[in-house]
Amino acid sequence: MKLTIICASYTGTTYGIAEQIRNACGGEIIEIQSKDLLSRVVAFMGRHSPGMNVRESGSLPEKIDLSGSDLVVIGTPVWGGKPVPAIRKAFAVLTGCKGKKAVIFATCGENPGTTLQILEKDLAAKGMTIAGQFSLKKKEIEDGTLVAALIAKVQEAADPA
Repeated sequence: MKLTIICASYTGTTYGIAEQIRNACGGEIIEIQSKDLLSRVVAFMGRHSPGMNVRESGSLPEKIDLSGSDLVVIGTPVWGGKPVPAIRKAFAVLTGCKGKKAVIFATCGENPGTTLQILEKDLAAKGMTIAGQFSLKKKEIEDGTLVAALIAKVQEAADPA
């Protein structure tokens, strides 16, 4: 079973969950970062906000081929009730998606808005089916119970039986 984890993470929260999934289930992480104007402005503001650390890792590949993957996990922070621009841009370069299963998750302070619905719609347009979806609020991430449920769902979706 080959697992591909695609995530964007500006402060490390979403990437940290992606790492927990990889540590529990294996697979590779593709970290996406966009250089569009909105992303640069938010990163600039974050760098100058007390207590916020902004990551500089990740890139936006020209192509992400999922044809060799059995399961895809996609994680995004929530900005204004929607997925971050980097994830939406990554969807444009996804290939080999048809018939693939995906587990999606969003990290947020309080309200995920329409993030999961947007991800589900965009992935369905690529021919993928959603095997699970999670909205992880800050307190739930700290508690760890919902992260454990996300990992269990990935393990379940990856099981070929």
